[in-house]
Amino acid sequence: MMSQSRKFTQFFELPKVIAAELPNSNNMFAKRLCTHRQRLFNPFPSHISRRFLQVPVNQVKRGAVIELRDRIWVVNNYTHHTQGRGGAHYKFDLRDVTGSGKALERFNSGQTVEVVELDTKELQFLYLDDQELHLLDNETFEEHAFPLGIFNGGDKAIPFLQDGMRIEVDFHETKPVVVKMPERGTYTVVDTPPVASSGTNESKGTMFKDATLDSGAHVMVPEFVNIRDKIVVDLGEYRYVTRAK
Repeated sequence: MMSQSRKFTQFFELPKVIAAELPNSNNMFAKRLCTHRQRLFNPFPSHISRRFLQVPVNQVKRGAVIELRDRIWVVNNYTHHTQGRGGAHYKFDLRDVTGSGKALERFNSGQTVEVVELDTKELQFLYLDDQELHLLDNETFEEHAFPLGIFNGGDKAIPFLQDGMRIEVDFHETKPVVVKMPERGTYTVVDTPPVASSGTNESKGTMFKDATLDSGAHVMVPEFVNIRDKIVVDLGEYRYVTRAK
C-alpha cells in the first residue's frame, strides 16, 4: 500500500530530491513547505483555456490578442483612415505571439475579428533594465523578468511606469505574450510653465502646455494645471484626462 507521505508527494509532483526530505505528511510544516514549493515551480497557470469573441474592428484595443489565418497575433498598434462617402478602414500592426513574424493587416469598417481571451496575471512593477521589465508576484513574492519586446506601448509607454504600478501579463499556453499597464494612471506635475496672462485666451478656448510628471513622462495639460497638481493620464493615448481628486 502506498504511504500517505508518498501520496502527498505525488499530488504536488515535486522533484524526488525534495520529496525525499519531506517529513511525515501529518506535520503541518511539511504541508506548508510542499505548497510553497509547488508555487515556486509553477509560478503561472500551466493550463490555459482559449476562448474567442467576435469583436468589431473599431472596438479592438492595443494589446488585444486576435486569431487570424490560424495564427495568434498581438495588436501592437492600429490606425483609422476615413475615406470619401463615409467609407473607412483600419490598419492593424500585428506581432506573432511566437515572435516569428510581424504583419500589417487592413480591415474595413464593420468587419469583425476573433479576439482571444487569455488568462491574466496581475503583478507589481519593480524596476526596468536595458532589456527586461522586472515584476513582483505579490502572492509568492517572486520576481519575474519579461522582455521589453512584449511591453504594450513600447518605448513610448516606458516613461509612464511607476514604482509599485499594477501590471497585467497575458499568457498564451503558459507563454507571456503581452505586458500591459493599467488604462489610467495618477501622476504629480513636477514642472510646467506658468499660466499665460494674455486676456485673449478665453476667446480661444482651453489652451494647452507641456508638463513634466514625477515619473519623467511629458504630457500636454490645460493651462490651469500647476506644479504639484495631481492629474489622471489615459495610458492608451498618453493624454491628460482630468485633475485627480
